Amino acid sequence: MKRLTLYIALIWVSFVALQSCYKDKGNYTYTELDKVLIDTSNLGIQATYSLDRYDTLTIAPKLFINNQEITDFESIKSQYSFTWSIYQAVTGGTVYSRDTLSHDFILRAPISKPAGTWNLVLSVKNNQTLVEAYQKFSVEVNEAISDGWAVLYEKDGRTDVGLIIDERSKLGATKTNIFTDLIKSSNGESLEGKPISFLHSATPLNSREVLVASQKDLQAYNHTDFASLFQFHNLFYSVPSVRNIQALSTNNNRKELIINNNEVHVANFTLGNALDRTVYFGPSLLGNNGELASWLPTFIAQSYDAVVYDASNKKFLYSVSNSMRLTELPEQLPTAEWDPNNVGLDLVASDYGFPNTPLANEYLIMKNASETYLLTANFASPVANAIAQKKYNMSTLPQVSNISAMAASSTGAYILYGAENNLYTFRYQINEVENVWSAPAGEKITCVKFLKFYHTAVGAVKLTPLGVNEYIYVATYNESTKEGKVYNLKINITNGVVDKTSQKQYTGFGRITDMGYKWNL
Repeated sequence: MKRLTLYIALIWVSFVALQSCYKDKGNYTYTELDKVLIDTSNLGIQATYSLDRYDTLTIAPKLFINNQEITDFESIKSQYSFTWSIYQAVTGGTVYSRDTLSHDFILRAPISKPAGTWNLVLSVKNNQTLVEAYQKFSVEVNEAISDGWAVLYEKDGRTDVGLIIDERSKLGATKTNIFTDLIKSSNGESLEGKPISFLHSATPLNSREVLVASQKDLQAYNHTDFASLFQFHNLFYSVPSVRNIQALSTNNNRKELIINNNEVHVANFTLGNALDRTVYFGPSLLGNNGELASWLPTFIAQSYDAVVYDASNKKFLYSVSNSMRLTELPEQLPTAEWDPNNVGLDLVASDYGFPNTPLANEYLIMKNASETYLLTANFASPVANAIAQKKYNMSTLPQVSNISAMAASSTGAYILYGAENNLYTFRYQINEVENVWSAPAGEKITCVKFLKFYHTAVGAVKLTPLGVNEYIYVATYNESTKEGKVYNLKINITNGVVDKTSQKQYTGFGRITDMGYKWNL
């Protein structure tokens, strides 16, 4: 046995020795590979595309082989093959197959994958060497209603919502889609009564319902298909017996507010750190107030539950958190240029905007029988006696008696106001006004909004890449044709000058009273 083991060991040593003596003769044949480049630069090609399911996606890059551009793809068909394939970008849940969309170098193919994010890959394969070059894209497929610019309008005495989706309102959009009558289409009928407010609140950040209020109804809709999820009676802990909605809003400290039948109700989502619609409007706040204006501010201090304007007594009232009562504001600082407990003016229009002081300012156009003013307020001030700020006289500005809409800039010291068919920029710090845009004859401005959103996280993710504050939306209405239109224009964020050459127009709506961003995280 020992002799056999020794014999085997000697054979193995001899084999290793022979292997170590083998010399590489260096007899190789090398093939130089073609240099293949898929060029997408300066062609309007995007890294990310967003489109509706079954939409046709077209991507036309350039192909260079050995530094020569190829334009006749048939001539190289025997040498090269092209494949566009699509596969899911996320793991978990339903597993979908990897599908081939096309074997043409330029893609023109419908995308039939369901809603979600998908990877799209173009491969160029050398049929002789089998070496491939790749270019990858991301495709977001929307099976239902996605991000966009929402418009609230009246049609035949009822309330409905439209949605504008294009490259200015949704990152990566490849075409313009206009949806109209979303409430009626998804639920069988529009809301009863004239429109009050459109609100895609970020307070219930997870469930993300869209709230729509008319004078006679309030409902919460699914943000993806506009199916009704909560009706009026589902949104209150104790349902009011009368439906007469005057205002609906949300604010920066995770509270939603509604004024119904001249009573203020608060839904406080800070309770239990609620991120879904598990919180409802509570009992009405107590107070010895008159008729309340159809107005609620967007930015208020965390220590307040509500701020309202008593139109009968022409003064502001507020409610300290958990007090359940509306009271007058304390005496203001000596620097205040107006008294919130004795305003003496009627509220015309308002918006949140340029933060001249910490946090954010509310801008309010207010007037009496002979004078018109722009008041600024910091309702977000935790010190209640520092709310009232500046007062600018607008009485001599053009068409101030016919103001129908206003919007406040968040990036410059100016506001926009619409009167009849004209849009004006008022640079209040230097008392300068300019007519920056006019609608066609027969149309009157009914609403003006900046491309912005009060919730900073949503705004940063969704609107910053689009150009937050760089665009304005102007709604008009033609009484004779009963047609509402929306115009989108680029605006200088510093001085409020409108670029008229940038104008886009959208049609098919009724009389628009409110507009806002609809998001989808």
